[in-house]
Amino acid sequence: MSSHSLSSKRRHPEPTRFERKLFKVAHMTFETINHPTDGQTFALIPHMAHDAKNRRPLFSGHISKGMANELRLLALEIAEMEKHI
Repeated sequence: MSSHSLSSKRRHPEPTRFERKLFKVAHMTFETINHPTDGQTFALIPHMAHDAKNRRPLFSGHISKGMANELRLLALEIAEMEKHI
């Protein structure tokens, strides 16, 4: 989504138009935006990439019904895997 692009962040450095939240998970960052006209979107960003050009969103899209449950199932699976670390 264009709201997650670097040019959008430069145009709107302060979240006055919409709410932008970042959630770091290991070497990735999930960015969510609640945009008044474009709706609710997310992006997956590799925040630990060596070069700045590689820290752009790998993927972005609209948040849809059911995603929260899908992410909870993923979290449960990861929790089970962590038990073996």
